[in-house]
Amino acid sequence: MPLQRRRREIVLFLIALILPSAVLVGLGLRMIAQERELAETRVADEWLSAVGRIRQEILNRLEGIKLQELRADASDDEYATAYSYVNPEVRLVASVDDGRLVLPWEVGGTTGVRRLLAESGFASWIRQGERAEFRRDDYRTAIESYARALERGRFPVQSGYARLSLARALAGAGREQDAWSHYRQALSPPSTVRDEQGIPLALYAAASLLAARQGPGLVLDRIESELAGHDWLAPSRAYMIRDLLDTLVATVSELSVLSRAVELQSLVVADLPRAELALTLQRDFSRLGLRYPMFWDETPEPRWIPFNDGGWLVSSGSLSGTTSPRVLAVDADAVLVQLQDTTLWPGGQIGQVRARAGGEGRGLLLGASLPGLEVVFQGSGADGGVWGVQRSLYGIALLLVLSITFFGAFLVWRDVRRELRLADLRSQFVASVSHELKTPLTSIRMFAETLLARESPDPQTRADYLGTIVGESERLTRLLNNVLNLSKIEQDRMIYRRRPTSLADVADRAARALEYLLEQSGFTLNVTSHDEIPPISVDPDAVEQAILNLLTNAMKYSGDSREIDLRLGLDDGHAVIEVTDRGQGIAPHELGRLTEKFYRVPTPENESVPGTGLGLTLVEHMAKAHGGDLRARSVIGEGSTFEIRLPLEAER
Repeated sequence: MPLQRRRREIVLFLIALILPSAVLVGLGLRMIAQERELAETRVADEWLSAVGRIRQEILNRLEGIKLQELRADASDDEYATAYSYVNPEVRLVASVDDGRLVLPWEVGGTTGVRRLLAESGFASWIRQGERAEFRRDDYRTAIESYARALERGRFPVQSGYARLSLARALAGAGREQDAWSHYRQALSPPSTVRDEQGIPLALYAAASLLAARQGPGLVLDRIESELAGHDWLAPSRAYMIRDLLDTLVATVSELSVLSRAVELQSLVVADLPRAELALTLQRDFSRLGLRYPMFWDETPEPRWIPFNDGGWLVSSGSLSGTTSPRVLAVDADAVLVQLQDTTLWPGGQIGQVRARAGGEGRGLLLGASLPGLEVVFQGSGADGGVWGVQRSLYGIALLLVLSITFFGAFLVWRDVRRELRLADLRSQFVASVSHELKTPLTSIRMFAETLLARESPDPQTRADYLGTIVGESERLTRLLNNVLNLSKIEQDRMIYRRRPTSLADVADRAARALEYLLEQSGFTLNVTSHDEIPPISVDPDAVEQAILNLLTNAMKYSGDSREIDLRLGLDDGHAVIEVTDRGQGIAPHELGRLTEKFYRVPTPENESVPGTGLGLTLVEHMAKAHGGDLRARSVIGEGSTFEIRLPLEAER
């Protein structure tokens, strides 16, 4: 039978909880998955549309910059000496000659310097002077030879080279003042007067003057003129200027000259990385795969290639009617930072355009016109916020439905468990009542049949038989009264007829009613009563029945002890009726369940004790109906005490 009930509980639980929950969860997850797929599709479409808009915007800006720079290049006759770009984003504009990138400082070249310095009328005096200076330390002959070369020089580069040699020889001969004079004159030629490495000859004179701590102001003026009006410096030229400025900063004490030198020093140092990067671009130019127009009427598709890990964007082009292609490099960050326009991004979202490192990335490529560039969107997508709210709503709704389902299943499970428990208790109650009825009826029948027999027992035996019959009859009456009272309580028809009553009299009647059973079982009942207990308004029959129930329980659970105490007293405005036994006691965690209907403490000792589990239920109901309560305290192995507390004044 218990196994069948357990199976029924499991089946009911599955039907009431698991199946509906599984269906709800499945439908909810399916709905969420569908919404997620739709959201991802919408986001993907919006992202693709945004990528197209961003690509077109980047190309429009880059091609506009290219067109402006090409026009400026074509209209500037002095572009080889003054490289001033129209757009601040531009880092380099260079020409292409036979597949080689020609950097701005290489325009014009230095190939003629060697030829000019090798002219026979000039070169012979220079060689003669160098032999005298370096081989024989004959500075007088060297000075004369260099002076003749200076007179013979027909071009600025020849005059400059001869003057530097003359100043050097004068310094070696100890004629410092004459040497410094020539060095100062050598500062005058323009920056176009350069040696084969592209370094202006004036910078060599500046280095010699600084080494002798002569004319720092003049040297600084010359460096300023070198830097004025030029966006580009050849790396060798820039390094030499940087060294000159380092020497000035280290040796000059005049504050005005020092501050100017420091300012120029920062400009040169900041420009050096750009020049080095231009050299790297020149070296790697053939590997970029740029297409530049070979004919005046050819217009290739725009193509901007990331260079230097995406720091530059490089492209080629030329104006119609020209055959000289140009290569442009722009600062990628300076261009891409302008894309933080919310109209370009989906749903006002902001992302990032960057170079794809190592050929791998998490973004969307911008296409063949911008190879290697990708768009990375920040966040979960254009519908991220809306989808997040929808997902939260779905989750809350699903959680609410599951909570209601679980709560309903819990109620069903609780009701089923309660009904099964009540069925078990009723079954036990029926068995207990049957046993309780059978025992007194058997005794009554046996002694009645003995009295009806022809044999005439002696008067004492006859009195004992009759006493047993009366006692068992009263026991049956109490049992039936308990059952009837329980029925009335469940139907809310229990009526208590109150009147002023002496509790001492009620206790005496209860003791006399059990006198025979107590004597037969060998119990001693100790009754003590407080003399000052006033009459209180109660139903005397109900109180007597409650005392009888407590005394009967004390007899059942006293074990080997045969002593019971019945005390009447006063406590805090209440009349207190206490029944104490010295039996096995009750565990603390069981005290709270003693007044449940049909409940009996599940111990091996109690299994052999007959009972219905109704006595304490009826006692508690009577006490609460009179405005009082029932209390219990117990110690395992020492016994239990039950007390009925009834108010004195409230019910009078």
